[in-house]
Amino acid sequence: MSNGEQKISVASPNMERTQHNPLQVVKFGGTSVGTIQAIQRAVQLVQDIPEGIQRVVVVSAMAGVTDTLMQAIDVSPEGKESAHNFVQMLRDQHEQVLDELVADEEKSRVQQQLDALWEELERLLHGIALIGECSARTRDAILSVGERAFTPLISAVFRSAGESSIAVDARNLIRTDDSYGDAYVDFEASTRIIQTYFQNFPSSQITVVTGYIASAPDGSTTTLGRSGSDFTATILGSILCARRVVIWTDVDGVLSADPHDVPEAFPLARLSYTEAAEMAYFGARVLHPRTMRPVQRLGIPLLIKNSLNPKAPGTLISNESQSVELRVKAISTIRDVAVIMLEGNGMLGVPGIAARAFVSLADQKINVLMIAQASSEHSICLIVREADADTAVKTLRNVFAGELVKRDVSGIYTIPRCAIVSAVGDRMRHHPGLAGRMFATLGRSRVNVLSIAQGAAETNISAVVRDDEVRRAVRALHEAFPLGRLRTHICLLGPGRVGAHLLQLLASQKENLLERVKLNVRLVGIANSRKMFWNPEGLAFDTAVSDLDQGMPANLNWLLEQLGASRLERIIIVDATASEEVATYYPDFLELGFGVVTANKLANTLDLPFYQRLQKAAKRRGVAFRYETTVGAAIPVISTIKDLVRSGDRVHKIEGVFSGTLAYVFNSLDAGMPFSAIVKQAHAEGWTEPDPADDLSGEDVARKLLILAREIGLEVERKDIRVESLLPAGLEAQSPQELFKELAAVDQQWQKRVNQARSQGQRLRYLARLEGNQLDVSVQAVPDDSPFATASGRGNIIVFTTDRYRDEPLVVQGPGAGLKVTAGGLLMDLIHSAELMP
Repeated sequence: MSNGEQKISVASPNMERTQHNPLQVVKFGGTSVGTIQAIQRAVQLVQDIPEGIQRVVVVSAMAGVTDTLMQAIDVSPEGKESAHNFVQMLRDQHEQVLDELVADEEKSRVQQQLDALWEELERLLHGIALIGECSARTRDAILSVGERAFTPLISAVFRSAGESSIAVDARNLIRTDDSYGDAYVDFEASTRIIQTYFQNFPSSQITVVTGYIASAPDGSTTTLGRSGSDFTATILGSILCARRVVIWTDVDGVLSADPHDVPEAFPLARLSYTEAAEMAYFGARVLHPRTMRPVQRLGIPLLIKNSLNPKAPGTLISNESQSVELRVKAISTIRDVAVIMLEGNGMLGVPGIAARAFVSLADQKINVLMIAQASSEHSICLIVREADADTAVKTLRNVFAGELVKRDVSGIYTIPRCAIVSAVGDRMRHHPGLAGRMFATLGRSRVNVLSIAQGAAETNISAVVRDDEVRRAVRALHEAFPLGRLRTHICLLGPGRVGAHLLQLLASQKENLLERVKLNVRLVGIANSRKMFWNPEGLAFDTAVSDLDQGMPANLNWLLEQLGASRLERIIIVDATASEEVATYYPDFLELGFGVVTANKLANTLDLPFYQRLQKAAKRRGVAFRYETTVGAAIPVISTIKDLVRSGDRVHKIEGVFSGTLAYVFNSLDAGMPFSAIVKQAHAEGWTEPDPADDLSGEDVARKLLILAREIGLEVERKDIRVESLLPAGLEAQSPQELFKELAAVDQQWQKRVNQARSQGQRLRYLARLEGNQLDVSVQAVPDDSPFATASGRGNIIVFTTDRYRDEPLVVQGPGAGLKVTAGGLLMDLIHSAELMP
């Protein structure tokens, strides 16, 4: 049995004190007592424990002290002077606390204790210098000085603060074997000693105990290894039947992932002992598994708190867990591992292969972190530390030398530079499909899984990945499980008027998207016709447009290559241009598995085979291709017609006001405004296409009608639509400003047409109509009570007559133009796309 697997047998105490006076053990790590202010805060935290609860305080060495002692050990062979300098540093550090926090009447006695310790330390270091090496026993004796110095010091600080306090050396309480550096605790002997020692202690007294250290049977000093002071606290807590053990540290609790990999990692409110142990084994910065065993057996809660932020709730570790929606609470990793592959057809059905491998590696003291075996028994995959990989391969080749010669084992080799990524959570077996979702998430992130393993208790699911992919894997899994969010990466083409408003909307809605929609939208690329900027780590929504000035020359082919090589999940191209060149790239985007969200009408209105190619590519690749804003800005025209067709309804007629811009123009003509002034105002408000001539030519409406015609299955081209242009004949304008001047020449003509219609109880509207195979876009005079006449402002109104909506047609109505409205429509399409993409 290894030191990390100590059998704990704690005798049930029969002490009247523990029955009537509840006890709490608190432990302070080095950073929690590293400064004068930190020590004062720690004292206050202990004083805040409710009256009537006996207080046992376990302390580590002050911050930096253990590191200084280890440096002193390393330099001692170089001479006495070097070691003396380190001792003086420690002396100064502790005497500052003595001078500032200990009452004058206490100082002399504490100073004597510290002086004796520094003299002992100097003797030990001098001995190393004489011998030229440091034994494990001497090393433990030296490393114990940090705890032994600080314990009487902080006990004196408690007394100076008006408390009754005594310092206790844990070497008088905890017995171990002589495995120096990572000693094995004798729980039976320690239980007898501790119960006797604390039996008559007054409940109002603060007992300060050295963490990390213990004593061997011969009285020599031993240390308890990793998380040794935490272990001291839980040993005392279990034997004294504490109400709970509180570990004060410098973080807000146990985090859902390593914050170096996942900046959004958050403190977990509750964990079961099993979850915490799994997280610790798989690399999380949490208590060592053996630290929890003493309190776990008795069900004593363990609370992890931040002494630098005491108001934070911390993490409670107990027998009870907190249920979360997707079961997975945290993502942990073990870095610097290697995969050892043992392969061969001769292994099929041969008993003892795995046992021989394990025994031989154990003889070399090589720990196997994870194992996976194919059901065909053709291969065994062993995960070991990278540092042990060469020895492991050499050992296995020796053990299976005969099988290698006979080719029963075809190969034993290493896959270096790997990492284990684990999803941890209680009762994951009660959540069907969890493993599938985990590996689908990794697949979307283009992370190659080398090996997988799942414990029988299903508290963790582990995957081995390449080390250079581990950060991407952890971030994707953390987003999908502990945060329960979808992550999508967008590349914005055309950050002009609509595109810029979309960025503003994304910036203002970021928290809403994260918390309510559970969607994390990350901008990774932005491009206009001149410049582009690319950063797979993400760009800020509010500065992306200005950052573009510092970008490189625009090159869509290069950008496409970067997106393909990035291995980012859920990539969506957002096209806010009116560029035919950009539209021709859509097949490439879709075939690469990128979603496309577009306000660009050209893609769906190029020749029919191109339209059909886009639809087929999106369906085949299972990616989103959404273009709601190409017809109705933010009103649901495309989705409505798709639902009608998919549900088997047959569309007979579509008619309506398709352009919010032209709706505004004709409503304003009714009010008596000049035609040219109306168009100029609409352009200034951002309600027209970048070139208003596109609206006035009728091409914009024609494209919208063409899209709807194709959506209901008509195989039509632009030439099949009759269009009445609103542009004057012989127009020569080359810019919007020139256009406004030329339009002034037709202001009176338009006013005359308006007056004529009004005299007949009608109003002019620019309508699109599809009936049978006839497609028409023109100015129509409609009755004053027509829904097309009564729609105000920039409102679009589209009427569908179908089999189901024959007697009372289906009407879709709303604002059909405007930068904010269109940007909102793009955002809605973006949300739907992210949710639909695999």
